[in-house]
Amino acid sequence: MMDFERIKEIEKDHCMKVFKRSNVCFERGEGCTLYDTAGHAYTDFFGGIAVNCLGYNDPDLVKAISEQAGKIIHSSNLYYNVPQAELIDRLTRDGMFTRAFLCNSGAEANECAIKIVRKLASDSGSGRTTILTAKESFHGRTIATVTATGQEKYSAPFAPLPGGFKYVPFNDLDALREATTPDVGAIMLECIQGESGVRPATYDYLVGAYAFAKQKGLLLILDEVQTGTGRTGKFFCFEHYGIQPDIVTLAKGLGGGVPIACCLARGDAAEVLGPGDHGSTFGGNPLACAAANVVVGKLQEGGLLERVAETGDYLADQLSSKLARHKFVLDIRGKGLLRGIQLDERVSVAAVAGKMLSLGVVIGTCGHNTLRIAPPYIITREEIDDVTDKLETIFSNTNV
Repeated sequence: MMDFERIKEIEKDHCMKVFKRSNVCFERGEGCTLYDTAGHAYTDFFGGIAVNCLGYNDPDLVKAISEQAGKIIHSSNLYYNVPQAELIDRLTRDGMFTRAFLCNSGAEANECAIKIVRKLASDSGSGRTTILTAKESFHGRTIATVTATGQEKYSAPFAPLPGGFKYVPFNDLDALREATTPDVGAIMLECIQGESGVRPATYDYLVGAYAFAKQKGLLLILDEVQTGTGRTGKFFCFEHYGIQPDIVTLAKGLGGGVPIACCLARGDAAEVLGPGDHGSTFGGNPLACAAANVVVGKLQEGGLLERVAETGDYLADQLSSKLARHKFVLDIRGKGLLRGIQLDERVSVAAVAGKMLSLGVVIGTCGHNTLRIAPPYIITREEIDDVTDKLETIFSNTNV
């Protein structure tokens, strides 16, 4: 095995400098525990940025991937493949959405959604090409999706940027209405803004946006790259709000760690793209779909959704009871197994995450000085108790 110092040397000398890495190299995992190259164990409370929903070395996932790799990994979308058909059937059988486009990342799924809006406008001659998105949103890192993202720090260095996007404050329905000019064809929102601090949409806001979109004949696109596929205790986070978007995008947890994403649509949005309008070389390949079938099967039929909901409630209780009393804890928010702890700016979340890593816990950070929690769905109450106890110890020894 390559020496850790050699690994860091290669990264320093030859990798494009786009990542800030912690001083650890993970080699393997089991359940919710990661092991580094030195053999140290870490409880994973971040799930590879909300990706590894089944944890590590899940026997059903490993079996499905291994068996599919022994058959065929890739054949291209010029031909049919069995795992892809099985996955699309699973994702559309409840009737919420009628068609799916499979790709490789959340940004790609959102690109598909954007192209649907533009193609509908082109076909109809309506001129309704503009998409409203929320300030402090995050929709990906391609040129189009980084422009859709309502944060200039992500997009400004890459100007000139494509047109056709306008930004409104999150959770402000009046601003959304006022920004809707005749050129607007769609509203694109997150149910929970992840990158800007795990900030949920209020019930009135998201339901109001849905009703307004229906009234004005706008498409409602919900980016559930982070919140979908069971993360909040329901398969789609929008189910908590009792609404039905025209388009939803999924990625992250969909493949349990294998790259796969999906754009699901209904109505006119589902029918507008034709041969040659869009595509993906690797999207929906048999290996990725075999993995996603395991994840979706466990969520739809294996009782995993119920476990996420119950464990998510327990996590929220533990965070509140142990941490809320500290004056520098400004807010604890989220749904299911996606939670954020916003701290006073005088307490660095990066420093807290570093201390947690030294105590054998992987935890994330995000905007507004927020700790981001997104563990595997199989996290246990005992593991939650241990991690929240460690957080409480750090907080109790923090002077502000």
